[in-house]
Amino acid sequence: MRRFLLLPLLFVFACSHEKPKQFAFHGTVVSIDQNAKVATIHNEDVPGWMTAMTMEYELDPDQLKSLRPGENFTATVNVTPDKYWLSDIKEAGK
Repeated sequence: MRRFLLLPLLFVFACSHEKPKQFAFHGTVVSIDQNAKVATIHNEDVPGWMTAMTMEYELDPDQLKSLRPGENFTATVNVTPDKYWLSDIKEAGK
């Protein structure tokens, strides 16, 4: 009986730890809300994921401190079925 209860848990665990798809990301910071830990970013087309648009990205405090409104940057966008996030953020041209 225990084996049958364990199988669904293993399936849920495996699905929740799916390796993210990664895409090159080029964006411009529109605004930053330090209290909400959110940056509004206009991104260029991300082939294979989405077209150019402006949207909010939840960032950690160190990422927020490294960005300024109007700044262009590159990053990696990581995408899973239930979330997306930016990593490897660098000022464009550096």
